[in-house]
Amino acid sequence: MALAAEPSVLAERAPADLLCNAPNIAAVLAMRAASAPDKPAVILELQDLPAQVLTYGTLCEQSQCFAAGYRDLGLPRGSIVIIMLGSHISLPASFFGAIMAGMVPTLFPPASQKINPALFWQAQAATFERIGASLIVTSAADAADLARLVPGLATPVLDIAAVPAASPDPVVDPATPDEIACLQHSSGTTGAKKGVILTHGMLMRSVASLAAALRMTEDDIIVSWLPLYHDMGLINCLFLPILLGLTTVHLNPFEWVASPPLLLEAIGRHRATLCWMPNFAFHHLIRTTPRQARYDLSSLRALIDAAEPCKPETLARFAERYGEHGLRPLALQVGYGMAENVCIATQTDLDAVPRTVTAGMNGYTLDGVIRPPAQDEATVQFLSCGKAIPGTHLRILDAGLAPLPDGRVGQIAVTSDYLFSGYFKQNLKPGTLVDGWYMSGDLGFMLDGELYVAGRSDDLLIVNGRNLYAHDVEFAINNATTVKPGRCVAVGPFSARLGSQTLVVIAETTDEDVVNRKALASNIRDLIYSIFGVVTHDVSVRSPGWLIKTTSGKISREANLRLYLEERPIA
Repeated sequence: MALAAEPSVLAERAPADLLCNAPNIAAVLAMRAASAPDKPAVILELQDLPAQVLTYGTLCEQSQCFAAGYRDLGLPRGSIVIIMLGSHISLPASFFGAIMAGMVPTLFPPASQKINPALFWQAQAATFERIGASLIVTSAADAADLARLVPGLATPVLDIAAVPAASPDPVVDPATPDEIACLQHSSGTTGAKKGVILTHGMLMRSVASLAAALRMTEDDIIVSWLPLYHDMGLINCLFLPILLGLTTVHLNPFEWVASPPLLLEAIGRHRATLCWMPNFAFHHLIRTTPRQARYDLSSLRALIDAAEPCKPETLARFAERYGEHGLRPLALQVGYGMAENVCIATQTDLDAVPRTVTAGMNGYTLDGVIRPPAQDEATVQFLSCGKAIPGTHLRILDAGLAPLPDGRVGQIAVTSDYLFSGYFKQNLKPGTLVDGWYMSGDLGFMLDGELYVAGRSDDLLIVNGRNLYAHDVEFAINNATTVKPGRCVAVGPFSARLGSQTLVVIAETTDEDVVNRKALASNIRDLIYSIFGVVTHDVSVRSPGWLIKTTSGKISREANLRLYLEERPIA
């Protein structure tokens, strides 16, 4: 290949340097395979099975096989290829093979036992047809369920095991940086998924920017349990390491949830340097790992809290819990991003502990102003998400889209060298992109060039004139009661009689004793009033499994509010 460089030349460069002049992602993968064919690209570790290793040379060869197989099926260039696989060693090759063939892959979650199969497959099928998918690549079991539950689906289905074992000729599509590389679809329950259009150039520029912010080298090793159909998993744990020539160790998300020490053990075993997790995962590890067990976390350069509002209490508790396991205080870092900016928009400084700001609760909830608390005033703390990574710029805007000064809460607007231009076959809502700025729907503020996130605008509950963020309410409950993270949701059904939203909390508990359930509800009411000064309209205590979650495991606020109102309408 004309773009292939000598391994000795590649080794002298920073890992992101290759991306500056490369024409497309397939060419970068071919160069990585040429320079380090025997280096592990992907290590898949599943419980009770030997680790499966995919080297860069093998990944490139298998991607060529998939590319040839897709073309042999007669799929034209630009075809949408849906890949529905869980933790499968062939997932990376099936994905990059589509890119090599000039097609547009997109990852969808496989079926889950937590979601009604009929509803799940019907919702997926509606998206398949809307985006005009030409092929679905999945397992034999999911292919059988899809045929049984959606018998009229016109999209062909390919069993992952049926792909040719060898490629007769190398296939590298001559895509340009401005052509679509893949679609990143949002998670959801049964609602329409939004497909963010990601071009080759967007992905390569974004990866180069994040690599610069994290000062990454080819010696970095990533360990992750994140599902690859989620944007943080797809970008940070698939695209980023492959484009930079790194090694990533992947764990099965469901196995990790059931056995959290798997992550800590893998970090020590592989001497991992980087790991990304959402805030709830830090609490899951604190709560579930045995105290007497020993782990080696000394290799971590950055364990990054991202993908949902990050809390200072979380990092403080995690540092206290795992400091004796070799975790350095500077390793705990924070990031913020969204799929519309490829993934990451901000990153804290790896040479400093992320800053915490303490503000008065009244100024925050009544006026949206971050100021020091008055004497005896309740307080709220915010954790910095860092500064914008190279190529990204931020603004905080008021309701009229005018810029706000430091310390004022408003909508976070983002622009960058790799910002999306729209969703695939879906119209943008008016006001989503304004003069090249993406209106994120997230609320936050800036101080000294650093971003602090308050929450999403659709998580904002205005109860009797006070601005509450649902995730703040949920975090307080998880932190001070027996309710575990992911087992409660705060919603704000509107009351026509009161002319205001009301606060309703739905919490799951395994305790079936009626007296204990009433006591838990009472504790939650008292807690919320003591912190936020708001009377809760209802605390509904339910058995496990009542709450509806998205395919990425997050609580679906809208779906749970709808379910609640079906049972208990608000006057």
